[in-house]
Amino acid sequence: MSDANCRPVASCDAIDRPIAVHPRHPRERSRQARTAEAEAEYRAALRLDASFAAAAINLSDLYRQFGRDGDGEQSLREALSASAENASLHQALGLTLVRLKRNDAALDELRQAASLDPGQARYAYVYAVALHSSGRRDDALAVLRNGLQLHPNNREMLSAALALSREKGDSVSALEYAERLSRLMPGNREIEALIQQIKR
Repeated sequence: MSDANCRPVASCDAIDRPIAVHPRHPRERSRQARTAEAEAEYRAALRLDASFAAAAINLSDLYRQFGRDGDGEQSLREALSASAENASLHQALGLTLVRLKRNDAALDELRQAASLDPGQARYAYVYAVALHSSGRRDDALAVLRNGLQLHPNNREMLSAALALSREKGDSVSALEYAERLSRLMPGNREIEALIQQIKR
């Protein structure tokens, strides 16, 4: 068998990449028409109610799919001007700003989302990940600790707190988080092995 037959697939991106379709191809014209129709419907909904968060978020996501995050940011900011206390709008804007590489502004929006709706564990988790990505590990750990007081069995936050505690060299906290995960996932061999590794 030749080497050419044994080569692994280069990446998942190569598999997921859509097949290029000529802009005048009927399938592409149909997709463009559906996209334009969806955009028009979201805009019409927002004209009726500027604070309609779901419409603004969906419109922003539609723009994201076409690399138009700047337009997405604008639609989210317009909705926030009518509904400044809506955590989901702040979260969506924060993620849009991350994609636009405006990290300080993104952190502020993600912080607001987490503080406006502490019942959403995902908001605290995403904010903590963003803080860590910005080199603020201790702040990220503080957000995770606070989040875990409200959501003590949240696996994402426990896993993140475990990883960051290990990164910091805090084996006492890392062991606590690992044991909590173990109670949530009894018999998980990876966690059991990690506990033994931390105890050494």
